[in-house]
Amino acid sequence: MRSTPRGRATPAAVLVLTLAAIVATAARAASVLDFDVWMRSIDKHSVDVQKNLDARRPEAAVADAQELSRLYGLMTQYFVDDGQAADAVEFSRSGKALADAIPPAISAGDFEAASQAALELSHACNDCHDVHKPFQ
Repeated sequence: MRSTPRGRATPAAVLVLTLAAIVATAARAASVLDFDVWMRSIDKHSVDVQKNLDARRPEAAVADAQELSRLYGLMTQYFVDDGQAADAVEFSRSGKALADAIPPAISAGDFEAASQAALELSHACNDCHDVHKPFQ
């Protein structure tokens, strides 16, 4: 039986698809670990932003809020890519929106509004944790 280019392509295609599946699985496993790190960092910055707002340290509070926004953006993409948790996508988008509301409120001198957004952000974490926390 003679080997044809088409016959050789099939095993190569199977190999490529197998390798792609392995890489995708490995990337997903790393993402779960990344997700856990992001959540821990969100917890830290959520506490820090409230402390900085209470102490009237606007630059530090803005930095914490910006990091929260970045982390919630990563989490949003994580859940979009996962495709299994539309509610977690919305929780993450809401968290990002709350974090994004803090710097403009600080710029306007409205520490009450910034503090309210930070407080809502910290309370909203539990809604998602109850269902989607990767490591209990």
